[in-house]
Amino acid sequence: MNIKSNVLMALLLVILCSSVAANNSNEEQLGQLSGAKSADQLESKKSDPFELDPIEVTRGNLSFEEELTLRIVRQGFNEIASNKRKDIDKIVCWMSKPVGSRLSELSCARNGDVWASRPDNMRGVGSANSAQYSAVGYGKFMIASHPIARGKLKRILNALSGSDAFDKEFIGLAVKGVKPPRDIPNEEEIERFTKAYVEVNRLSKQGKSEDAQVVAITTENLTLKRYNRIAELIETYASLKEDVASRVKLLR
Repeated sequence: MNIKSNVLMALLLVILCSSVAANNSNEEQLGQLSGAKSADQLESKKSDPFELDPIEVTRGNLSFEEELTLRIVRQGFNEIASNKRKDIDKIVCWMSKPVGSRLSELSCARNGDVWASRPDNMRGVGSANSAQYSAVGYGKFMIASHPIARGKLKRILNALSGSDAFDKEFIGLAVKGVKPPRDIPNEEEIERFTKAYVEVNRLSKQGKSEDAQVVAITTENLTLKRYNRIAELIETYASLKEDVASRVKLLR
């Protein structure tokens, strides 16, 4: 998945764009990029609203922009920092704790941004220099506007439905300018849908009435409308389709 610089900036709406000098890659190395801040500076920031804070984002349904940003961040945590050219546009995210603070700062960047910010003598033989990367738009990091506790951010991300593969599909659709369907089933609902799906297919093959098939659906605490909607979502997201298919195999 390639996300161009200008598109990425638009997607990460709650992240402030900031140029930062890089040291090394991976979390404990990347964690040094944002620079130290005093405890007093961080304490003053804590009183400001932070758009990814659980108080803000768990008050009700997420907006599309909030959900998209969270999925980009979650995807970024699952990526490994890489200096391979094929991974240049993959987003990596990490958290670093400034000196004297109990809170951490969230940072995200493409691998190309990390690589562009490294001193040329750290690149290795045959690598492009920083000027070459900067010339094509690399070299800027996105730093969260306010610090956040690691545990809080982890709980927010874990509360999102969908797998790593689903995050990639969701982001991919958004990058193409398509607003992805967001009413996806959670783990429990997928399990109930799968059981209903298997039973409906069994009844259909036996020539049973539609009423009997609807009973099979409602037995799993699904309305006919929701059952049909999940069936539509499965055709939209390959990751959901694969999930249901794997569950069907276990039930047969």
